[in-house]
Amino acid sequence: MHPLPHPPPKTPTMNVSLTHALREIVDQRLRSGLYGNASEYVRELIRRDDEATGQLRALYQAGVDSGAAAPMAAADWDALRAVARSRPTRSA
Repeated sequence: MHPLPHPPPKTPTMNVSLTHALREIVDQRLRSGLYGNASEYVRELIRRDDEATGQLRALYQAGVDSGAAAPMAAADWDALRAVARSRPTRSA
C-alpha cells in the first residue's frame, strides 16, 4: 500500500491594514491589468524594495571602501552647482 501523498505546503499569508488612499493605489494597479491580485502587487513591491536596499548597501560600502573623505574646495562646490543648474526642474 502506498502512503498518501503530502499536500503541497501552504503559502504563508499576512494581513495588512491600508489607508483608503493606499488601498486606492492598489485598486488602480489591479484595474490596470498589470497585476492579477493585490498579493502579486505587494510581492513585486517587496522584491523591488529588497533589490533597491541591496543596491543602496553596495553604494554605501563603495563609499566606505573609497577611503577617507576629503574636504570640498570652492571649485568643487562651483562645479556641483553648475551640474545642478543644468538639470531640468521638476514640475510640481
